[in-house]
Amino acid sequence: MRSPKRLAVLLPIFLVFLPGCGGGSSSSGGGGMVGGGGGGTLNAAIPVDVTAGLDTAGVDIAAVSPVSSPAPNATTIGLGTSAANTGTTISRGSTQTVLLFGPGLSGSMQVSITGPADVAISNIQSITATDNTPGISFTAAADGNAALGARTVILQNSNNDVTTFSGGLEIIQ
Repeated sequence: MRSPKRLAVLLPIFLVFLPGCGGGSSSSGGGGMVGGGGGGTLNAAIPVDVTAGLDTAGVDIAAVSPVSSPAPNATTIGLGTSAANTGTTISRGSTQTVLLFGPGLSGSMQVSITGPADVAISNIQSITATDNTPGISFTAAADGNAALGARTVILQNSNNDVTTFSGGLEIIQ
């Protein structure tokens, strides 16, 4: 059994090497993680174990360039009226407005959150930061018994370009 700490470290690596999807700002293809969300559910992904310097047999991994210009890239996340590049927290049983900013982000994107379906997403809309950086806001309602821990926010546009904020939304007591 793998330790949660090791899985948390490996999650960003898995997101980059998933077939047809990825993390950061440079993948397309429509894949993604299933999450609790009101913005639509992306196709279930298949985790792939990779080891530096070794071949991974029996798996085709495609990393394609984004179609959109600028490519979507979630760089900051926050709650209410401010965001930073360090992540944010939501308490069990609370409802918060989540903000993400970065190039290529808009309210027309699908939003999902990794983990159990215990965080509902609604009210997705376009926003703009004070420095004119485009962004997206949505309402996140965490169940009273939501699983504790870090979640990744996944944003997918109509061109199937995907960006993530890995571990950027943590559910706390």
